[in-house]
Amino acid sequence: MPETVVLLNPRDLVVDAARRLGLAVVVVLAPGGADPGPVPGLLLRSPWTTDPAGLVARLRELDLPGPVSCFGFGEAGCSAAAVVNERMGWPGTRPGALETFRDKAKLRAAVGDRAGVPVAHAVCDTLAELGRAITRIGFPCIVKPADGTGSAGVTRLDGPADATARLAGPELERPHLVEEFLRGTEYSVEAMSSPRGHRILAVTEKATTGAPHFVETGHTLPVDLGAGPAAAVADVVAATLDAAGYHYGVSHTEVMLTDAGPRLIESHGRPGGDRISDMLRLALGEDVFAQTMAVVFDRPTPDGPARRRVAGIRYVTFPGDAPVPGVDVAAVATLPGVVEAHLSATPGARPPAVRRSRDRHGFVVAVGDTREELETHLAHAVAAFTRGS
Repeated sequence: MPETVVLLNPRDLVVDAARRLGLAVVVVLAPGGADPGPVPGLLLRSPWTTDPAGLVARLRELDLPGPVSCFGFGEAGCSAAAVVNERMGWPGTRPGALETFRDKAKLRAAVGDRAGVPVAHAVCDTLAELGRAITRIGFPCIVKPADGTGSAGVTRLDGPADATARLAGPELERPHLVEEFLRGTEYSVEAMSSPRGHRILAVTEKATTGAPHFVETGHTLPVDLGAGPAAAVADVVAATLDAAGYHYGVSHTEVMLTDAGPRLIESHGRPGGDRISDMLRLALGEDVFAQTMAVVFDRPTPDGPARRRVAGIRYVTFPGDAPVPGVDVAAVATLPGVVEAHLSATPGARPPAVRRSRDRHGFVVAVGDTREELETHLAHAVAAFTRGS
């Protein structure tokens, strides 16, 4: 009898991965969740994002034949799946590991000096504590919510004037972190973990808007850091994942490669956002969804990439002083090398200022045999967006 997977609001890629593995599938859709299309199994509708206990009760009633595990691959889905697996006694990641990732201060405390030189930081519950932490850590420094995602609320303070402006704001509604500002080149590291250890899938180069909000504007993978830096980065990632107690599935860890070596920024027990999981499949044949399910059920997983190409995503930003032009997105998606194009901003309206990830105006994903070919494809696609229809 095949293993059974319970999939929370899955993309069609996740359902396809389960089918290729020959797994029995139960799809759970929350109200408003995107329909993944024909489901090769049971379909449930449940407000699992707000009532995971209700989902657990429904799953108990089904009495699914084992072994069974629940999977979600977004921020909310990973957390809910961990709760379901713990309460049902199913294999998989437990909530404690994900809580350590989510609470950035807790992660830094757990990691300590196991991932190299610790980053100076302080957790603040009030503006008064925030002011004292800024004074102690010094300028420049980063202030961000301790449990934030998607670059929301991230601010760089360069001097007393910035600090005065930040401290003149409303009282903190949730804990914030003040951290030393790291100088270097930032990368993310995509890894696959099992009880036998951690395998680096790719190092991803990223571009951001820079100060003050550092919203990500593009990613490219894989990039070659060279043998020495790559080994040092892998050590930091493994130490971080071990400290969090993460041993089942894909992770996304952000590091700054400084003159003194890699320093940990933060880590997540889920796939990287911004279509990074898609780019892993396009460039390297690494299917993180299938591999995560295989790891949990102790099935074999690949030892290395199935192909060697280069993939990237670039976000499009329209000028804020003019309406968003009409864009033939379907035509952009047919350009050489392009595999996806998406427009988020509303044509004819003024685009929002980009202060967090959800403000970004659109994106293109492309693949190439070389970095040069990839950049050519991406440049042509971004230019097509800019020209409009």
